[in-house]
This record gives sequence, C-alpha cells and structure tokens, in this order.
Amino acid sequence: MKTHTRTFGQYLVEVTGDKVAIVGNSNSNFGHFYATNFERFKAHLKGTEHDWNRPQILGMEWEYGLTETIKAWLYGLVMKDKIES
Repeated sequence: MKTHTRTFGQYLVEVTGDKVAIVGNSNSNFGHFYATNFERFKAHLKGTEHDWNRPQILGMEWEYGLTETIKAWLYGLVMKDKIES
C-alpha cells in the first residue's frame, strides 16, 4: 500500500491507503476517506459556489490541521486516483 506524505508549514500529512493522519506542533488529527463517494465527488460541479453540496469524501476526528491548502492536496489525491481503499 502506497503512502503519500507532505509537509505544510507546521503540519505533516500522511495518507496510507484510505487513512489520513495530520500531525502539527500542538496536536494531531486522524481520519479516513469515504471511497464510496469518490465518483460522485469527481463528477460534482467545481467552484466555491458548488462547495456547499459537494459529496463528503473525508471524515476526520475534528478540524485541526484541515487548512484550505491541505484539503486541496487531499482532494487532489482523490481526483488523480491515488487513494487505495
């Protein structure tokens, strides 16, 4: 199973299979992808005006470390079919 790792400032983000870990200077956050929603997510209209009803593909314990940049990277992994479930 492939692991994707990237550092965003104070946050280290690691994705292994469909599991996500975000570790920062003061806390951490763990979760997983909902692979059953990937196809609907990819087909959904793009742009901020459509974000309110975009299918959910990421479930995390809480919001810690989920910056816009990190979310964009995680969503990009899904769009490029890099997530193994």
